[in-house]
Amino acid sequence: MRPKRQSIRATPAHATRHLRPVLTDWLGRAVQLPKRRRTCTPEVVWRVVLFAAAFARSVAAACAAIADAPSGQAIWDCLYLTLPKRRRTLERRLRPALHAPLGKRKRAARVAIDYHRIGYFGTPNRDTTRSKGAGGTHTFHTYATACLVGGPDRYTLGLTAVGEKEPMTAVLTRLLDQVTAARVTVRVALLDKAFFSIAVMRLLQARGVPFVIPAVVRGRKPRPGVKGVGLRAVRRRGAGRYAYTHADRGTSVRVHVVIAHKSYRYRRTGGRRSKKLLYAVWRVSGSPVAIRDLYRTRFGIESSYRQLGQVRPRTSTTDGVVRLLWVAVGLILRNAWLWSRSARGLGWTLAAVCLILLADGLAPTDGENKSITTARSANKTKPPT
Repeated sequence: MRPKRQSIRATPAHATRHLRPVLTDWLGRAVQLPKRRRTCTPEVVWRVVLFAAAFARSVAAACAAIADAPSGQAIWDCLYLTLPKRRRTLERRLRPALHAPLGKRKRAARVAIDYHRIGYFGTPNRDTTRSKGAGGTHTFHTYATACLVGGPDRYTLGLTAVGEKEPMTAVLTRLLDQVTAARVTVRVALLDKAFFSIAVMRLLQARGVPFVIPAVVRGRKPRPGVKGVGLRAVRRRGAGRYAYTHADRGTSVRVHVVIAHKSYRYRRTGGRRSKKLLYAVWRVSGSPVAIRDLYRTRFGIESSYRQLGQVRPRTSTTDGVVRLLWVAVGLILRNAWLWSRSARGLGWTLAAVCLILLADGLAPTDGENKSITTARSANKTKPPT
């Protein structure tokens, strides 16, 4: 039997040009650029920034690729006139742009929270953090995000910059406030094992947020004749749910420890092996297998970080405010991609969205050619990277 004839669904020509106006509107509300400039109007600036994001290059490279675009220095001068001095101020301004595609959500959602580190190879400053070496450096710009998981609409709801030795409770408080501002009810919070601490769990309980966190077994190992205590004693039990009081230095928190098993194939021998998984759970029901499968949905936030690397503009600046803006631009572009897939029914991939923005950025617009050509001939300053 011959298969049915299949063809690629035709896409209207105007549908490929709706992304840049929507993104310009969202970003323009967050960062209000000066409108009375003759060359670098807000539309021109955001056109260059979005081209740099889709191209994953610097502003200078975007200006060099776009015909009749202003210089990179002119774009930077326009941005520096508007950007605040503090990262917390920029976070508050960017919040409506992150929440723009959400609409009205009536159902409670699963929210994953994690840290994301971007390597920095310059001199450490007040905006950088030190951590275990990765990618050839120990210095990073660290950000924490909150992302919807467990469904097709994995929107990023919260973004905040993390300072050196900043308590996790302060970072978590800012992210939960941003999720609350988005009017999203948290059904369960899925956190990385780095958040396994008494202070974090007590904060989540005080705010009434159910959570699942992998339990980290610490302390002295059992010796011959000395039995294990704490989580080491719990780990010796079978699969199930056990009440547990996690105490340390006079503080404690009451949770349930769920023990589940993971079966995998050992790479060297090819044989099957089993591994125990421990989760600290509060106000989350389900069997050990259900808790294990629920936590697996948290890795959707790791996919968001991979996609962020594809659409984040590059820069060599030491200014933490600019770097935070570039991360926000990448996350907002990713949210717009998810919005176009769900709201408009366009089955685009993220790479297709980048190609659309590249083609849209290369196409000259009416009314921009004459003013931009005059500006480019007048301003010959070498653009920064």
